Amino acid sequence: MALMPVLCGVLMCVVAATLVVGVNWLADNTANEQSQAQTALTAAERALKKTQLDMARLDGNLQTYDQLKQSGFLGVQDRLGLVEALEDAAKALHQSAFEWELGPEEKMQALIDSQTGEKVAQLMRIPMKLSASGIHEEEWLQLLARMQTSGAGSFVTNTCVYEAASYSNARSTRSAAPAVKVACDLSWLYVVAEGDKR
Repeated sequence: MALMPVLCGVLMCVVAATLVVGVNWLADNTANEQSQAQTALTAAERALKKTQLDMARLDGNLQTYDQLKQSGFLGVQDRLGLVEALEDAAKALHQSAFEWELGPEEKMQALIDSQTGEKVAQLMRIPMKLSASGIHEEEWLQLLARMQTSGAGSFVTNTCVYEAASYSNARSTRSAAPAVKVACDLSWLYVVAEGDKR
């Protein structure tokens, strides 16, 4: 009988040791799972932040895209629309002789996405020559401004040569006023997205 309390004590120590080992294993397992969950949460937070930044960038890009599309700077260009804009501009010049010439389309520069390194668009140029004689310089500058706001694209003046001439205006009380003969080389610039067909 004296052996019974010793056996009970040993049994209780074995059960207690088993419980301690089990609790330690459970604590380690829980800590490991908690660490994995924390790592997954951190990765998810980073992914969410990146997605939010990408969404903000995309929203900004879409607004810029819409503005460029409305201005005529983005997309395949409408030469007929440009000719109509030139004819409208010529009508505003009244009796002045106005001529224009459009050159062939030229590729200028590939536009690369800074994030992906992929080509996303192509900067294009159509060379133009505009000339007028017997025109007041202010009228010429107004014509160039109308061209810029016509929605036909973006125009950059490369060179302009002005020569003195006389200007006849039926609306003026004077028969002749200072005027110029002008010849300008311009670049009609626009961007074509990589997927657009020409």
